[in-house]
Amino acid sequence: MARVSSLLSFSLTLLIFFHGYAAQQAQQGQQFPNECQLDQLNALEPSHVLKSEAGRIEVWDHHAPQLRCSGVSFARYIIESKGLYLPSFFNTAKLSFVAKGRGLMGKVIPGCAETFQDSSEFQPRGGEQFEGQGEEGQGQGQGERQRFRDMHQKVEHIRSGDTIATTPGVAQWFYNDGQQPLVIVSVFDLASHQNQLDRNPRPFYLAGNNPQGQVWLQGREQQPQKNIFNGFEPEVIAQALKINLQTAQKLQNQEDNRGNIVRVEGPFGVIRPPWRGQRPQEGDDDDEGRHGRHGNGLEETICSARSTDNLDDPSRTDVYKPQLGYISILNSYDLPILRFIRLSALRGSIRQNAMVLPQWNANANAILYVTDGEAQIQIVNDNGNRVFDGQVSQGQLIAIPQGFSVVKRATSNRFQWVEFKTNANAQINTLAGRTSVLRGLPLEVITNGFQISPEEARRVKFNTLETTLTHSSGPASYERPRVAAA
Repeated sequence: MARVSSLLSFSLTLLIFFHGYAAQQAQQGQQFPNECQLDQLNALEPSHVLKSEAGRIEVWDHHAPQLRCSGVSFARYIIESKGLYLPSFFNTAKLSFVAKGRGLMGKVIPGCAETFQDSSEFQPRGGEQFEGQGEEGQGQGQGERQRFRDMHQKVEHIRSGDTIATTPGVAQWFYNDGQQPLVIVSVFDLASHQNQLDRNPRPFYLAGNNPQGQVWLQGREQQPQKNIFNGFEPEVIAQALKINLQTAQKLQNQEDNRGNIVRVEGPFGVIRPPWRGQRPQEGDDDDEGRHGRHGNGLEETICSARSTDNLDDPSRTDVYKPQLGYISILNSYDLPILRFIRLSALRGSIRQNAMVLPQWNANANAILYVTDGEAQIQIVNDNGNRVFDGQVSQGQLIAIPQGFSVVKRATSNRFQWVEFKTNANAQINTLAGRTSVLRGLPLEVITNGFQISPEEARRVKFNTLETTLTHSSGPASYERPRVAAA
């Protein structure tokens, strides 16, 4: 009897375990049944604005059906001149695009060394010693301990058009060293296998705070969000960093209401490389801080992996027609780190009356964000219904789920956009053009499938010679029946 009871208890425990595991998997995968059964899409605007001393963060509602289907969230960072976005990290992979401005960016990758060093001599005031020198430090000479002013991980210049890949858990900061606002838009892959939490974006602040709280999370709308140090006792921080208690309390930012974008007073003296295309000044060391293009391969690790590429660089355009516009694609073949975060991007710019031929994403969802101008967009779902037919303008975004066909026509002098895609090597299929699905079908299939004549089928298949971009000449202007003169 006891044996049967033990077996029953074990079976019940196993059942509870598997039920919990299945629930967790469902939560990380498809959270809602039929969440991609979308009958209508909308051009979305930010739903929340988090204001700071030197800028603001605008957040889109990731519970919107089209974003929930795509498994992503979206945010826009607007950093004023001399504004510093304090270091934070997320529970998800992130792909960002610099829509406007210029500045500096730094990341702190776990386990990587500080490869940027200022080797100028540092003399402490009044001959004071550094606090908390451990036994290792005491065994070294005075000059050896004070050889450099600072050392930190890589700092990069960023400018309009840069696309930046960031892995989960990597702390990142930005600084605007220009005169105009630095605008960065970011997509967060909530459905990623690397996100072990729920489908909510969760920023973890290393410094600063968010007085308005995580307004997008139910139950935390009215709770101010503090930085990580705030949760520890000051004594613990003092012991871990070997600092005094007063300094430890300052790290908690308890009386600081500046938000997470603060204004820097005076010069911002970080160690930085020259601007792209500039030669280092004579006497500069070409050390491991500038792991350039002449290495032996041993330095190609996650610590030195390239995470930035510029999609506005005309030399890397994939589709280019001077009268129509251009399209640039960034995938893991161009930027290998994208293979790890499983995201990619596309940059497009077309002139008025230019059209991007109808197409669909074969293996990814796409988030389209308008950086400039206006366009007319139509999107068709799996039921053959037009779920969006409207105008999109600067600052708006719209999600295009996998398989949904889309066509874009510029209605302003220039229409520019960026698309973030949920696959490291997103593929498209086109409905019209030289490489389209219709071009690949036999004429007999087209004739019988659409009940048209062989001559009509030939025109359907061969009339459009372009592959991606074409002129839009208005509705049905080709070969209209002639009207007899009165």
